[in-house]
Amino acid sequence: MSELKTEIRLLRWPLTLLGAALLLAFAVGMGCWHLAQKANREANNAVLESLRMQTDARRLQSEEQEIRIKIGAYQNIVARGIVGPERRLDWVELIREIQQEHHLLGLDYEIQPQVALPQSGSGYAFMNSAMRIQIPLLHEDDLLRFVNSLQARAPAFVRVRNCRINRGSTPTVSEGNHPDQLQAQLQADCQLDWLTLQSDAERKQ
Repeated sequence: MSELKTEIRLLRWPLTLLGAALLLAFAVGMGCWHLAQKANREANNAVLESLRMQTDARRLQSEEQEIRIKIGAYQNIVARGIVGPERRLDWVELIREIQQEHHLLGLDYEIQPQVALPQSGSGYAFMNSAMRIQIPLLHEDDLLRFVNSLQARAPAFVRVRNCRINRGSTPTVSEGNHPDQLQAQLQADCQLDWLTLQSDAERKQ
């Protein structure tokens, strides 16, 4: 019995040291595991932050491009004279000019008083001047060319509300554009909207 006690006493310190070493190794292992988990979380957060910054950068770039497009579009309509008071004398001159360019046999028009369309609360309002226009035609293409030229060059947005084309018309003599008297085969009767953009301040003047 005494020999067993002696052996136990001899092994007590080594076993104690072994237990301490195991506890230390466990503590070190847990510490390393926690550090690794923290490093992984920080790495994931860094990746997420990088992705967020890239997304924000793309969004800002897209917004900047959109703003540039809107500014360019606004500058274009300003340059065409669409923004501001209506320019009826310019409209009439342009109509006559296009009539001569496309050798139309005649043209009658009537422009209604300008009215404001419902506002969007943006500080600007679309103003509409309705026009009825009657044109004797040799063929349908005459009307298409006239409307296309008007929409491309007018100091206003020209919107075709409706058009009726009837066959048969009183003979029309050209005004120097054709050497002979010509018979109009068709008669176009169209309703157009001439739209301009005015600020609230301009409308109150």
